[in-house]
Amino acid sequence: MYDGEKAAISMIQYFKDDKELDETEYQCTVIEYQKDLEQVHLLMNTGKVTDISLDAVYECRIQGMAGEAVCNGIITERYINRAGIILILQVMNGFYEINIK
Repeated sequence: MYDGEKAAISMIQYFKDDKELDETEYQCTVIEYQKDLEQVHLLMNTGKVTDISLDAVYECRIQGMAGEAVCNGIITERYINRAGIILILQVMNGFYEINIK
């Protein structure tokens, strides 16, 4: 559904009080969307793996041909392999579409 699309993630809520919100927008590419698990697998194009917190809620904006899909979620896994930095975003409350005409 979103495989291969460009995406951007940004932190919108941090669960710990001792750290400030990271307002950086990280550019990614969608590797895979697993609809049954409500997970988006992302290849991170900008930033470092340690820039991404496992204790935060992120907004993910996916640019598609028909418009933009937006969701909120938490990063459940982050790791590096031969492809690069991989993030797994667990979607909360589904997607909403922004149609551009």
